[in-house]
Amino acid sequence: MTTFRASLGEKIFVTAFTVFMGGLALFMLIAAVGGFVVNFFLGLFLLLVAAIIIALTFLVAKEAFSRWRLYARLEDGVLTALLPRRRGFIDQPRDRVTVSLADIETIQSRYESFASIGVTTGQQAYSIVKRGGERIFLGADREYTPPFFGKLAGAIAARAGVSIDDLGMVDGDAGFLLVAGQSVPDWSSPSLSAPEIELRGRRRARTAAILGGVVLLVVLAQVLSRR
Repeated sequence: MTTFRASLGEKIFVTAFTVFMGGLALFMLIAAVGGFVVNFFLGLFLLLVAAIIIALTFLVAKEAFSRWRLYARLEDGVLTALLPRRRGFIDQPRDRVTVSLADIETIQSRYESFASIGVTTGQQAYSIVKRGGERIFLGADREYTPPFFGKLAGAIAARAGVSIDDLGMVDGDAGFLLVAGQSVPDWSSPSLSAPEIELRGRRRARTAAILGGVVLLVVLAQVLSRR
């Protein structure tokens, strides 16, 4: 029997981050109330910031809940899995899966790219295709996160004796900053061309460099502020 779960470290980190975001949201709400006393527009601005942080807190809380629930097991030629809503950038229906490995025809994978306000990121998505044509979406490993679904798909493919078919890359709709309204094309959609894939790769690399620079500036500012 082989069991797959998110690591305890991941669960603790995302749970602690949820608590931090909740505390920050509460602080901003209190600040907004005080802001209204000083100036209406200041209070309104702080209230808007608080609303954004509250929305992000709910998103992180959903992520934490999903990490604790995510579970898959391979035993006696059967895949049993509990797939929560949050298993990638896009919410999915919760799914309790029990599939005989003999019924699996193939596993398909593709990279889903998202661009918003000059930032490009993405996720590697995986789905099972059964012999009757039914598709079961496993989940997607987002950029800079441990490859949970990639490992699961690899283990399923090895046990079932099937291949993982690479379908290339598609563009997803980032919606509002990948927080609301995001979507991806149907799995039957064709892949981007090789030049388009290369272009998005360069944009992702540039994004990583920008984020690294921002982190470096924050750390440097913290060091200089203590002198």
